[in-house]
Amino acid sequence: MGNQKFGSLPKGFGRAVDLSSLARPASSPTAPTSSGATASTGSSVIVDVTENNLVSDFIDYSKKAPAFIFIWSARAKGSREMLDTLDRLAQRDNGAWRLGAISFDTQPELASALRVTAIPAAVALINEQVLPIPQLPPEEASLRLMINRILEVAEQQGLKISRDDTAGALNSEAPLESEPEEDEAYGAIERGDFVAAAGAYKKLLARKPNDPLAMQALAQCELMIRTSSTDPKKAIADASDSPDDLDLVIKASDVEVAMGQLERAFARLITFIKKHPGDERKRAREHLLTLFSVIPPEDPILLKARRDLASALF
Repeated sequence: MGNQKFGSLPKGFGRAVDLSSLARPASSPTAPTSSGATASTGSSVIVDVTENNLVSDFIDYSKKAPAFIFIWSARAKGSREMLDTLDRLAQRDNGAWRLGAISFDTQPELASALRVTAIPAAVALINEQVLPIPQLPPEEASLRLMINRILEVAEQQGLKISRDDTAGALNSEAPLESEPEEDEAYGAIERGDFVAAAGAYKKLLARKPNDPLAMQALAQCELMIRTSSTDPKKAIADASDSPDDLDLVIKASDVEVAMGQLERAFARLITFIKKHPGDERKRAREHLLTLFSVIPPEDPILLKARRDLASALF
């Protein structure tokens, strides 16, 4: 959530949810296949994750080497490119870990089963345990550091990792110091407690008002809180059926931002603002500004949405 944290997983990252009690389906391991998002170099090593091979090819496999599952969407800005980058890293690491991919567009139920609340997302699997990774860095160097940290955790848990071909040079980079409230927030995010994480970021902002990274992180946590119990399909369908109901429009926009569908979310609220004067317009505008704070201020989609909002208001 702050760039200084990218590449270093939260303290206590080894804590996890035990998956060893899952029933093993009677299916043989599947061979690696292309997920439809091919890497730009080399031969893709991505394995499509399905309901049939989740246990055999990932949970069982994690007893001998780490598995990394990336959940992406063609509609989520940058997630296709991030998958390509992960594919390159996996190729260079030559089997030290397995890369799986789930397309949220085609398998939303499977993504939901992994407790995914935003796209792109990822989980690592080590010794039949799932390790949630709440936010992924977009830069290749930071993704490299994150993968290296996962390999370190796997070794700490007794797995023998072959590092002959891993790009470990970046291990020597000294991580930037984080704020104590950030460490508290990341520990809470690791537990799935976004309420506690939001509280930690509020404490940081009380000490360092207007810190841009803390403000963005808080907005992301609050979005996760608002969408945690929402059925995405129902929320979007309800808002489409009742476009003049602001409560439904807000709920659908929250879900769409969480899913990476920024343009749809912003357009939905801006359309409402154009049609409705008075207090409802004010409330819709305030919520749209809240959603603007979730993403980096230089994002081209955000810049366009700000122009569209200005046109709608004036």
